[in-house]
Amino acid sequence: MRILHRAPLLLPPDRPEIRDGGLLLAGGEILAVGPYHELAALGQHEQVVDHPDTVIMPSLINGHCHLELSGLGGVSAGPQTAGDMTGWIKRLLAARMAASADELAKAAKAQLQKFQAQGVGVLLDIANDLSLAPKGEDGVAVTTLLEFLGLSQERQGQAISQLPKLPAETGVTAHAPHTSGAELLVALKARARAGQKTFSIHVAESLAELEFLMTGQGPFRHFLEEIGGWDGTFQPPACGPVAYLDRLGLLDRHSLCVHAVHLSDMELEILAKSGAAVCLCPGSNRYLGVGKAPVEKLLAAGILPYLGTDSRASNKKLSLWREMRLLAEDFPTLDPAVILAMATRGSGASFNRSRPARWLAVSCPDPAAVSGEFLVRDPAVKEVTWL
Repeated sequence: MRILHRAPLLLPPDRPEIRDGGLLLAGGEILAVGPYHELAALGQHEQVVDHPDTVIMPSLINGHCHLELSGLGGVSAGPQTAGDMTGWIKRLLAARMAASADELAKAAKAQLQKFQAQGVGVLLDIANDLSLAPKGEDGVAVTTLLEFLGLSQERQGQAISQLPKLPAETGVTAHAPHTSGAELLVALKARARAGQKTFSIHVAESLAELEFLMTGQGPFRHFLEEIGGWDGTFQPPACGPVAYLDRLGLLDRHSLCVHAVHLSDMELEILAKSGAAVCLCPGSNRYLGVGKAPVEKLLAAGILPYLGTDSRASNKKLSLWREMRLLAEDFPTLDPAVILAMATRGSGASFNRSRPARWLAVSCPDPAAVSGEFLVRDPAVKEVTWL
């Protein structure tokens, strides 16, 4: 059945907002978008559904999440010393060791259901154990990437040896330039590139990461020595993580650089030229105390970042609506429409190429007047209806 949905305001992803908008759908497929009176005059619908006091908009995109850590909220419930990444990692590893696989799987499934209720239509999930990865809920297209890390020669070799044993459809990725050796990074990107799959990697999240890449010293070096992950073979590239990835030939339009807090101007230029996408995680960055990403510079370079929630281990509440609000708090002069675009389309990255044609009707007290302010800045829980 062809249904014409009507709302006071419609926010298409690729054109200006439409007052008294219409959306013609058939079995979830978009047939037309435009002013309601124009679509109604065509007479191509069998039914009209009116959505008063709502904004019709595309579903949300969560560009970075670790669903399997959804049961570890106790880690983020406690205090965090600003920038102490290795201290947080130790607490995370201890909490994960104490949790059962069944507990983690149930929490991951429950979190995915919460995302569906919030209006998330596309989600990029990073997993270390595929058995814990939940399947997609109705309306949620989940891309799951199996993450590898290892800096010593032995651990790199172990990880690389697993790749041929994986099903061809399994997407893989690396954790970060400071936790995955160059040989492993190249092997993982080669597999992702062969399958034209997204290569998502944490970059420039903390100053400790930059210190380790520049000098091979600092908290991460001490941590690796403590856990037996250091064998002395890693040669620090003496540059930032984006420059390092570029040197290894790993950046292209299928690459997604997550966090991107501490970027040099040269690295911003590298990202723009490579076509690589960026995903920001304001909530996680705020809890960990690692700083704020250079949003204005990214936008000026022509990069529209995605937004991600990261995990319950580093974020007290997982919600794309909250991520938008936190970003607006961090950057008060940023146009709410731009923030909304980050949460609904972003730019680049292959995980979003085949996003489902799903739309939302979001309740709004005065959609004709304050939609952007309400959707992005208002802390009220958003009431969402899937169309």
